[in-house]
Amino acid sequence: VSGEDLAKIGKMLTHEKVVALGEIGLDYHYDHSPRELQREVFRQQLAVAAKMKKPVIIHVREAHPDLLAGLKDGGLPYRGVMHCYSGSKELTREYLKLNMYISIGGPVTFTNAKKMPEMLKEIPTERLLIETDAPYLTPHPFRGQRNEPAYLTRVAMKISEILGLTPREVADLTRNNAYACFGIDESNSDGGRSWS
Repeated sequence: VSGEDLAKIGKMLTHEKVVALGEIGLDYHYDHSPRELQREVFRQQLAVAAKMKKPVIIHVREAHPDLLAGLKDGGLPYRGVMHCYSGSKELTREYLKLNMYISIGGPVTFTNAKKMPEMLKEIPTERLLIETDAPYLTPHPFRGQRNEPAYLTRVAMKISEILGLTPREVADLTRNNAYACFGIDESNSDGGRSWS
């Protein structure tokens, strides 16, 4: 990434409708990019976000130790989101110490997601977000189909079941958390659709 590229990113972050930088992060699953290069670009992106006072949305796959090290050493912005998170309880605690929000998607509904409920209970409700990751990671019972925002209710319902909350409570708290994380003035929002 050139200095010119980073300057363009910084300029885009000044637009009033841009609320975060992301997805950024590390992905070692396929190793399409050299790991050292990924770490360096991630460090540079964190620095731009910190300078512009914007949160980051972080993607991580098979790279938690390096990502944690990068966050601890790399000028972490004042907040961020662990996107489509499914890490361990121990990793969750580490990310929470770094002021991260934890965003949960379709995998929480998977029948083989045995450790997700334990991990989910580690997240303070004021740090919880939900997401689709559409078109991927479609919630149960729609797996195998293209994911879409309408299926987010399945994620909220599963979280409500695990945490002993109503789906409405999950919707309200995650909406309010999104406002807080991204610095959105909720008076400019319709508050979402009604939940039963």
